[in-house]
Amino acid sequence: MPRSVKQLLAETLEDLKEESFQKFVFQLLDRSEEPRVRRCRVEGKSRLDVVDVLVSTFTEVKAVDVTEEILRSIGCNQQAEELSELNWS
Repeated sequence: MPRSVKQLLAETLEDLKEESFQKFVFQLLDRSEEPRVRRCRVEGKSRLDVVDVLVSTFTEVKAVDVTEEILRSIGCNQQAEELSELNWS
């Protein structure tokens, strides 16, 4: 059974070290493009909470793109590649 977008995003964020996850959240908040994520929705939240925010803010398809973009910007290229490959499997 194929995994859902939420499952793929959750697995990707769970694979990040804590420092990388904090950088991810920082970059998510720092995005200048709309829609923007409010600090109170992600600050101090779990990885699963952040996945919910990504999907509810950007839709499933765009959430994957935003996640890949942020992962690359913080130097997590391997995770970005794996997400890209898994998303289209």
